[in-house]
Amino acid sequence: MTGERKGRFTFRFAAVCFGLSALWELLSLQGEAPLFGQVVGGTGAAVYHFVYAALFAWLAVSLWSGSRSGYYILFATTILYTVDRLQLLFIDDTLATLIRRQLAGNEQLLQLVSVNDLLQILTVAIIVIVLCWWGFVGYAYYRRDYFGIRRNSQAN
Repeated sequence: MTGERKGRFTFRFAAVCFGLSALWELLSLQGEAPLFGQVVGGTGAAVYHFVYAALFAWLAVSLWSGSRSGYYILFATTILYTVDRLQLLFIDDTLATLIRRQLAGNEQLLQLVSVNDLLQILTVAIIVIVLCWWGFVGYAYYRRDYFGIRRNSQAN
């Protein structure tokens, strides 16, 4: 197997996952979104979801094809996603507000698990997911020949 084909299954599987994520974002256009310390709905949320849908779709196509742009869009999307998740964790009570709004009308669930417990669980989950994104970026760097990017030692 040539160096260019190594990682093909992984990147194509990721492309399918990102394609599904793009579809999910499109289905979520009407939903609320955390943005700059507030939970917004309407046009702001629709733009938020549409931007992610576009990025995930572009990433899916680029990862599937192994184009050079896929390598760079992966970095750009990961940075944007990381900043977005960090603002969710560190600006005011955005995550707690989002939890309360999502669970409005489900008081039985809040009797089983408190908002503080859910906040701790989601905080850990967000951190793990962001670390996984960066792990995938590291893998893409290691397998950058899939994208047609030669390593320095291969250039000579």
